This record gives sequence, C-alpha cells and structure tokens, in this order.
Amino acid sequence: MGQKTNSTILNLSLKNAEWESKYIEKNTEESSVFLYKNIEIRNYLNRIFKVHGLSIQNCKIEYSLTTAQFFITFFEIKTDTKKLYTKIDSKEIIVFNNSKNLIKYLVNQVIAIDLNLFLNNKTIIFKIQNLNEKFDVLINTSKTNLLEYKSIIKQFRKFLKTSSFKELIKILFISICEKDSAKLLAEAVARNFSKQKKQHGFLLFLLKRVLEKVINSPFSIVNGVKIVISGRFNGAPRANKKIIMVGKVPLQSFDSTISYYEETSYTLNGTFGIKVWISEKVTIIYYVSTT
Repeated sequence: MGQKTNSTILNLSLKNAEWESKYIEKNTEESSVFLYKNIEIRNYLNRIFKVHGLSIQNCKIEYSLTTAQFFITFFEIKTDTKKLYTKIDSKEIIVFNNSKNLIKYLVNQVIAIDLNLFLNNKTIIFKIQNLNEKFDVLINTSKTNLLEYKSIIKQFRKFLKTSSFKELIKILFISICEKDSAKLLAEAVARNFSKQKKQHGFLLFLLKRVLEKVINSPFSIVNGVKIVISGRFNGAPRANKKIIMVGKVPLQSFDSTISYYEETSYTLNGTFGIKVWISEKVTIIYYVSTT
C-alpha cells in the first residue's frame, strides 16, 4: 500500500468526523447539483475574502429546504488587508477602520445578496469568527500560555522586523491551536514564497525552527506537522523537493485526525507546489463497565 497523499477519505470513516458540507439530497441528480453549488460557493467566498486581505481557515455549509447556514473562520492578513471597497456602479469609495466593519459590510451588502440569488432566494445565515481575536483571547486568559508565548517570540525577535515573517509566525501559532488549519498554513507559506525571490533556505529554516517550538507548547493540539515543497529553490535551473517533518504524522492510520491541503505559489522562478499535513490530537474516552 502506497503513501496516502490526501488523507481526507480515511478521516471521514471516523465516528467523530465532521463533513464540511451537510445537505439532504432526494436523488443522485440533486446530489450532483449540490456538489456543483458547493464548489462554486467556496471558490466565490475564498476569492471575496482574499481580495480584501482575509484568508479563510475553515468554511462549513449546511443546507435545508429554506435556509443555508455558513460557519466561517478567517485570518486577517495585516500586511495585505485592504481597507477600501469600491462600488462599481456609483464609483463610491468606502473606508473601513477595522475588520469588523469590513466583514459586516461584505456579508450584508455583497455576499448575502449574491448567494441569495445563486441559491434561489434562500434565507442566508452567517456565523463568522476572527482567528486573530480568538488567538489573543487564548493567550491572555492563561498566564502559562502568555509566558510560553512570550518566551518563544523572544527567540525569533530578529524575524519580527519583517512583516511577512511576523505574520507567518503568528499563523504557525494559530495552526497548532485550531482544528483544520492546513489550508491556512499552506496559503501562508505560498504567500511567503511568492514574495521571496531567493533565500528560500532562510524561509525553510524559520518554518522548521518555529514548528519545533510551538508543537510542544501547552496550548498545542497537534501531534505533528509535515510540509512538502517542490519547485526551483533559489532560482535553480531544476526543480527540487524539500520536506519539513516535525512530530508524528501517521498518514495510513484510520484512527488519526489529519488536516490536509495543497496550494500553488506563483513566483518569478516558476510555480512551487506546497502540501501540508497536520496531525491533530485525538481524545480517547474509555468506558468501564460496573457489572
């Protein structure tokens, strides 16, 4: 049996597995329609959020006969966040002071209207969470977490001078605290590779060193992280493959929860293929019979 690249199929066999999309189809034809709509909606949401400097970490969709519910968690990219939104018809420029106002405007004035037409006038319900704010609450509510976070940050003080590296370090922290964070991490690595023309070894060194520190932190819910990057490193004439492996990532185990995502980074040296596996800790409950 060969190595499983995408372990999503194995994860769906677990009892506590959660599907990203939930709907009840009446026949096979309706199932294919739901699948098509699901792909189009996800591509649309990813595009809208990305244009405004927001990266979707997870998106769960639930359909019923009259409503469609969306549960979205996102990361605010500080370096790329666009505080301006232009309306094409009236050529009006709206300035937003924070991400809350931006999200509120996008959901109520743009996304809800478009999805309402696409889904044939269904009631649209949104529940959105900002991972930047959630991570700050997690760190500040516990003194142990705060001291551990500060001690790790001090070790990478020289990298914090660069805004892209500072953002990448925070995403690495969030990735080991949140479930299903492979997409967020893969997109962050792709953004950094698109900005770095050379000195890719410097970026790989930072990834491995930070992962080695954060995985053993008290707020980590991760057993291991595996990152495979293939492309022309440092402008080399031939493509090469680099593997970053920290902790344990069992790809053929049926009882392990693996978050997987792959992303492509477009650079002047060609494309870089990025694959990320994150092995999450599984809580096992033992039942003891008293009879």
